[in-house]
Amino acid sequence: MLNLFKVLSIVITVAAVTLMAVALATYWVKPDLRAEMNTEAMKNYKFELSSGENPRWTVTRRFSTNPQAPDERSTVGQPFVSGFDALSAAHQDLQRYLSGESDRLSTETRDLITQTNLREGSQLADSTAISEKIDTLSQLLEARRGELQQKSEELQAMSVQSAEIREETAARRTDVLRLRHELDEIRTDVYRLTIQRRDLTDRLLRLEIEIHETKDRSSQLSGSGT
Repeated sequence: MLNLFKVLSIVITVAAVTLMAVALATYWVKPDLRAEMNTEAMKNYKFELSSGENPRWTVTRRFSTNPQAPDERSTVGQPFVSGFDALSAAHQDLQRYLSGESDRLSTETRDLITQTNLREGSQLADSTAISEKIDTLSQLLEARRGELQQKSEELQAMSVQSAEIREETAARRTDVLRLRHELDEIRTDVYRLTIQRRDLTDRLLRLEIEIHETKDRSSQLSGSGT
């Protein structure tokens, strides 16, 4: 990246010098005005000729449409009487623009060099810290492996114990089912005996009523005989 910025700086400087030469040639040789305004070097400039008795040339930058960079769309100088003066002013403005870009790239290059040096120092410190961190994590990993082995053995023992508990639970479940069946039979017997007791109670009540009625008749008959 550093070499790229150096190359760009050289290219921009060469272009600025070339454009200055073109501007001087434009001034002395007087080439075709419209053709020069439409060259590749002037593609970022707009030339307008006003109408009226005293027409004037206006030169406007159009490097960007970014609303946050109004200078890249500003007017170059005052309106010009001569189109060649307007063209020369555009070339000079382009040279200043390219020179500013060259300075900006040079500043960015120096900043990148500074940042690169700082990062190299930081990376060296980070490398040492990372190595220490790796050693610490390796020790922690070994400790965790020992704990995992211990937990695995405990889990195996618990699995055996769990199997025994399941077998005992299954046996007790069988006992519970058997006792529940016996309880259901007892409940059935109790219900049947309850029905029988109720039936016997009804019979006893009817017998008591019959006996009472028989005694009443017997008393009535004894009273009539007297």
